[in-house]
Amino acid sequence: MSVFNRLDRLTSRAVDKAMSIRFEVQPAKITPNGRPGPDPDREAWDGRGVLDENAGYSPVEVGKRDRSGNDLQSLAAGNTIELSVDKSWYTQASQTKQGDRIQTDDLRRFEVTSVRPDGLSRVMFALVELK
Repeated sequence: MSVFNRLDRLTSRAVDKAMSIRFEVQPAKITPNGRPGPDPDREAWDGRGVLDENAGYSPVEVGKRDRSGNDLQSLAAGNTIELSVDKSWYTQASQTKQGDRIQTDDLRRFEVTSVRPDGLSRVMFALVELK
């Protein structure tokens, strides 16, 4: 086992103990032109992870459309929400898909827009808050 894997495991556990929140994942099945519904093939699961909310600025193209004077400016501001889950503790995190719903203990509801590994022992879920 590499030294970096050991350090990752130690820091991952420490971060989870200090900052994690509880959540429940409800698997959803999405058809191309339909509404999402519950997925009967996968089970709901509970977990703990670190929820991170940051300001997000999307570059929007402004100016002429003939490509002679366009520039990218951050006119649209919002927030990016990510949930980091340790996949060694929660093996179901690897099977989470786009469209699955997540509900936290404070009754906030989110939808998963993308799932990507961080390269070591965690999985990152990009989320959109449902109101």
